[in-house]
Amino acid sequence: MDLFDRFLTLVTPIRVILSLFAVFAWTRVVLRFKDKVANAKELGFWSLVWLGFIIIIFIPYKTTFVAHLLGMERGFDAMALIAIVALFYAVYRLYIKMNEAEREITKLVRQVALKLDVINGEKDKTDLK
Repeated sequence: MDLFDRFLTLVTPIRVILSLFAVFAWTRVVLRFKDKVANAKELGFWSLVWLGFIIIIFIPYKTTFVAHLLGMERGFDAMALIAIVALFYAVYRLYIKMNEAEREITKLVRQVALKLDVINGEKDKTDLK
């Protein structure tokens, strides 16, 4: 098998589509970093995630090594398990952040309501004079 044939077996339509998606997602992270919405740690983390995704796309047999470390037979099973656990963790973190934001909003609304009550109370006193 010559080099061109090996290239054609490596580059399948699904691999090209998934790779283009990974590059697109990575460019979104880079743009958020340039707009100063994401920091360097986030850029580094997501760069590694999308690079790892591309590596897994083109070298899927390497996931078997991870599977064997986890006591599993197939690499896909290991990657699916890791993805599910990571998603559950991400949902948990979002839940915690949402609760923190909700508590902060409640605290601010109370403070604003008390200030408005004080201001309105002072206006009522001046109206009586």
